[in-house]
Amino acid sequence: MADAPDLEAIADKYLSAVEQFCEAALAVPADRLDFRPGEKAWSSREVAFHAAETDQNLGMRLRRLLTENYPTLAGVNLPAWVGLLRDAQLDVRLALDSLRASSALNVALIESLSPGQLKLKGRHSEGHDVTVAGLCVYFALHLESHVKQLARIRRAWQRENTSK
Repeated sequence: MADAPDLEAIADKYLSAVEQFCEAALAVPADRLDFRPGEKAWSSREVAFHAAETDQNLGMRLRRLLTENYPTLAGVNLPAWVGLLRDAQLDVRLALDSLRASSALNVALIESLSPGQLKLKGRHSEGHDVTVAGLCVYFALHLESHVKQLARIRRAWQRENTSK
């Protein structure tokens, strides 16, 4: 049998990803928050709100896995969710505060999980199983991918600045 995941290490990686993401988002100058490197690409502001909303959604999925018997976990229409907030021009710090709050709650749950709870699973609406253990690891992976996305957006606007 495989060893149980190290919940402390998972929680630490997740919190580290939260801080890396927040630092990267706060490093974007205000006049570049809405820069989109392509017609269908997201801006840094949109990435920040997506990360916060997804963290909340993942937290709800975790709670459902822990409290329901093999729940169906609905996917979301990401472009529509991002589009809802696009015109609002909300302060990116609101998204980061939300992310920090939801991740603190999620980490508290992660650190309290039992080996039996880690095996609980549900079914994603896109057709694959989701386990508590896998979801716990995904919290950090999702944010790490968006730290890289913010770096790509930064490089794109820096290239645009140097070509002028």
